[in-house]
Parts: sequence; structure tokens; C-alpha cells
Amino acid sequence: MYRRILIATVLVSTLVAGSAMACSQGGNASCGEGKQSHGMKGQGQHGEGKRHFVRKVIAAVSKSGINSEQAEKVTDAINAFKQEKMEIMMVRSMPLDAFKGNAFDKKVFREIMLSTPEAIINAKAKLFEDIYAILDKEQRKVFTREFTAHMVEKKIKENMIKGHMLPNKGRGGSCR
Repeated sequence: MYRRILIATVLVSTLVAGSAMACSQGGNASCGEGKQSHGMKGQGQHGEGKRHFVRKVIAAVSKSGINSEQAEKVTDAINAFKQEKMEIMMVRSMPLDAFKGNAFDKKVFREIMLSTPEAIINAKAKLFEDIYAILDKEQRKVFTREFTAHMVEKKIKENMIKGHMLPNKGRGGSCR
């Protein structure tokens, strides 16, 4: 019981430290200013998943039965991810180089616009790689199951909806 409380405390402190760093860097709606960031307006549930990525990772890791040493390493990996993501967002490029004189370079525009999402995806992949390096084989199975559970549930619901909308061919008896 004490071990779980210790792990939960370390993981919660990670969240608090990350939030404090984010507030000190730029400040946003989660810092109590009452403003809504441009990227999150009207996104509803779709935006929820994006904003709570780290929370989902922490929840999945905490259910894997890690010890306090592993918890510290996971905390370090999460803090490194948050720092890298903040740096990516601070250096966000504007596609001004695509507009040269009377010409527009579509290739340059695409490269600039796609660089930020690609960098964030790479940062998430690095976080997963670090976490998998910390966890043992059994803990990885639990982490994977817990982290992907919502994705599996979503896929099942989509397939149920698709199956429900299929024509009634081959199901049950026929009306002759």
C-alpha cells in the first residue's frame, strides 16, 4: 500500500511540476487566466484526448506496478517530453519563406507547416521508447493494454455502427 502511495505521489508531482513550468513559460487557460487557446476552441471531446496525453501515459504507467526507482525514471522521461514539446511550440515556424516576390512555393509551405506536428509525433515516440526501456516485459504488457484500451473501445464502437448500418442481407430468416 505504501509503495502505491509513493508512486502515485511521484506521478502527481510530475503533473504539478509540468503545469507549473507551462504556466511560467507562457500562461494559458489552465493557468487560471480564463482565456481559451486558439487551437482548443470548440473541439469538445476531440481536443480532450490531445490535451491529456501525459495524463493517459501516467495512468497507464501507474497501473503497470512500477517501483519507486522506475517511477522516478518515468517522471524524468515525462518532464523531458514536456520540455521538448514546449521548445517545439516556442520555435513554431511561420510559412513566410513560401511567399517569395510574386511566387508561391507549395513544397516549402508544406514542409514548414508539417514540421511542428512531425516534431511532436517524434517527441511522443521518444517518450514511449523511454518508458518501454524502463518497464520490464510484464509491465509493458499492462502499460500497452491500459494505454490502448480507449483506442480498442473506439474501434469496436465504429465497427458496431458500421455493422448496424449494413444491409440486412444474410441475417436471420427471410420474409417470403
